[in-house]
Amino acid sequence: MHTFLSSTTALACLLLCLQVGNAHGSGNTELGKLAAGMKPGSWAELKTDGYTAELLKAQNHHILEYTGAAAWDPTSEQLLFVGQGHYSALKFIAFSAKANGWQLGETPSWWKGDPMTGKGPIGHAYYNNTIDPITGVFFHHQSATRLVHRYDIAKKEWTTLPEIKDAPTGHGTAIVYFPERKELVRVLGGSVHVFSEEKNAWTRRPDKLAMGPYHNVSQYSATQKLILFGGGNGSKDLYKLDAEGKITPLPPAPFEVGINTAVVTSDPVSGEFLILHKDDRFYSLNAATATWKDLGVKGMPFQMKGSSFDVVATPLSNHGVTLFFTGERKGLKICLYKHGN
Repeated sequence: MHTFLSSTTALACLLLCLQVGNAHGSGNTELGKLAAGMKPGSWAELKTDGYTAELLKAQNHHILEYTGAAAWDPTSEQLLFVGQGHYSALKFIAFSAKANGWQLGETPSWWKGDPMTGKGPIGHAYYNNTIDPITGVFFHHQSATRLVHRYDIAKKEWTTLPEIKDAPTGHGTAIVYFPERKELVRVLGGSVHVFSEEKNAWTRRPDKLAMGPYHNVSQYSATQKLILFGGGNGSKDLYKLDAEGKITPLPPAPFEVGINTAVVTSDPVSGEFLILHKDDRFYSLNAATATWKDLGVKGMPFQMKGSSFDVVATPLSNHGVTLFFTGERKGLKICLYKHGN
């Protein structure tokens, strides 16, 4: 007799196999060796090549302004990030764990600005970088538009999704990919739109949710199989979207959660969300139980200095740590944080 797994269970197994398979041999990288030796609750600084102020510079600004999320591809062992300086140029950068180095990619063809002068469409990265870890497709939502662009990492090709025709536009949007549902979720000011890859179309959720008008956040938990989203300017309102498509409000956060105040990421082991506040307060949130915990910042290799800018984070699914990288005002550092066992 044959036993068939549910689609959700099968996908979870595939994710686990990918993580185990990618981890095999990846311990030979500097990142892998450093992560493997870390204990829960500890921080460590990773020395890399090519991470300079010039890499991040965009005219008189830099690409880590008004942002908090990058994307990690466990197959190629690369971190990808599209960012844009204030009234400055857009840049596409990547970190390769295998090379232990950073490089500047070609300016995406969909950005109709001038990389040399920065003149053109304005915007920032916000929470507009995400990835499908199964297919190796990276997504970036172009600020103040109804367009989301996708980048096939293996083919090194950009394409564009259908336009989100009925969506409000503005700066401070957030997107996140939900592998179990094969959907891309887009949030702005309480409006939630979902792109189905199977239908190749966007739909608008009927819910009109209380949250900030812009500068919203979003993050995926692979372990808990849910998405955290909401927050924004002046808002402590957060929600979770589970694998069944149900949206549930969470108790108010202990502080405002948005681009201007906090960096929101997740732990790939426990699935808890990690929130680093601008006033050097570091919390975990178990969205499944709606439990907050003050982690403290002992051992953190950088200081927030009253600003959430200049810090970007992403969980590294096949290393069991979360990576943070900072701008010049916070030391130009690449740091790993080990949260769960």
